[in-house]
Amino acid sequence: MTEQATGRREARKASTRRALEDAALRRFADEGYDDTSVDAIAADAGVSSRTFFRYFATKDEVLDMGRAERQAELRGRIRELATTDLGPLDVVRTAVVELARGFESDRERVLLRQRAAATSPLLRGRLYDTFHSWEHVVARELGDDVSARTLAAVGFAVFRASTATWVDDGGSLPEIVEQGFRSLA
Repeated sequence: MTEQATGRREARKASTRRALEDAALRRFADEGYDDTSVDAIAADAGVSSRTFFRYFATKDEVLDMGRAERQAELRGRIRELATTDLGPLDVVRTAVVELARGFESDRERVLLRQRAAATSPLLRGRLYDTFHSWEHVVARELGDDVSARTLAAVGFAVFRASTATWVDDGGSLPEIVEQGFRSLA
């Protein structure tokens, strides 16, 4: 297979995955998680249910929205920042602000994700697990002691509060995150 064909295939796969995520988020937000079938999600995305299961093992997995990729980016960025003259809280602040930049263009999807999570304890748990996994990555990279765990927890408390404000009021998520960190002083 040529490099160009491989590139087109990967782009098509990414597009299908995004269509499935978007369809699921809309359905979950409008109808609730429990009342949404995989068949309905697949139909909205223009694919079969079988195709859905090529991308996701379960319907709640669509809430991940790049979780593994964001974790890897976060891990790499913390490692880079830890080699600078920044103090640990500034390392966390910088990494969390950069994470927020990655969500800046996805406000509508984040809003749908929040609305979807409100419909189901399972989805709220999935959302909590995502935040917890990012927090865990940061804590491990900072040394995994009580100070590292506390800084990571504070960083993601700021991120969660900032995201809620951003979803409700709009504005710039990175700026809201910066404001949240300034409020700690």
